[in-house]
Amino acid sequence: MLKRITALSSLALALLLLIMPVLARASEGLEVPETLDHKAALEGLSGIRLIFAKMYNENLLLYAIVCTVLMAVIGIAIAYVTDIFLKMMGMEVTKIEHKE
Repeated sequence: MLKRITALSSLALALLLLIMPVLARASEGLEVPETLDHKAALEGLSGIRLIFAKMYNENLLLYAIVCTVLMAVIGIAIAYVTDIFLKMMGMEVTKIEHKE
């Protein structure tokens, strides 16, 4: 019985998460306040800064995904470079084994 309740609550939560974007789009015809309709200025930008500013203005979801993935990649790169420097100094960096 408990498994059935858990499965039903999981299904209800999944359906709610699927419906939420549709409910948010229901206000599409309404006027957006100026504070929520921010656009990045493109004047004087070039290269990668212009690409990111255009992406921010045109597709905010894609911008958020790209920034999140980019931060993860930069974090992994920093971790590997740190690991290399620590090994060069003679420190062995390994995963910690937890013993209980």
